[in-house]
Amino acid sequence: CRIGPGRVYPRQGALLVGETAEVFGRNPTNEYWYIRNPDKPNEFCWVWGEYATLTGPFALLPIFTPPPTPTPTFTATPAPSFGLKATGMDSCGSTWWAEVEVKNTSSFVFKSMEYTVLDTVTDIEKTLLTNGFTNKDGCSATTIKDTIASNDSFIISSALFDATLQNHKLRVDVTLCTELNQKGICVSQRVNFTP
Repeated sequence: CRIGPGRVYPRQGALLVGETAEVFGRNPTNEYWYIRNPDKPNEFCWVWGEYATLTGPFALLPIFTPPPTPTPTFTATPAPSFGLKATGMDSCGSTWWAEVEVKNTSSFVFKSMEYTVLDTVTDIEKTLLTNGFTNKDGCSATTIKDTIASNDSFIISSALFDATLQNHKLRVDVTLCTELNQKGICVSQRVNFTP
């Protein structure tokens, strides 16, 4: 027994085998019958004619307009996401690189990336495709992470440039992916900055 004539309506009772109920109306196609709810006598519900045997002149029953079909509840599908913030540039000897901080703001784990830096002054563009993530700290240390987990932050270093990036406007595009080799679900962010 449902609140409307069809399977899209929620159930609100049951008419068991051998149980009888008084019919008060029908839908326009004579497939569903409007009855007093056997489980809640002060309420009414619709029962499918396939499972009910009618006695009496059903054609004399009034045709009831069914309630509107229920609106489906939308459940958002989680998607990977991250924040991107410029942190500057670094160098070692005669090489320079841009640095940005990524913060995983989703429940997904990132495993690979594409990191592109365009120096808009020299029009030189460098792209780095990697599994894992690297932060170079000048000439002294390098930190490598295989993944960036949910709520983790990490500073990542770009491909190397042969000239300084100081006072050059940079356009940085970072794409993080949930699988190795830039596969799985990939999402991108852009930041412009001048180190």
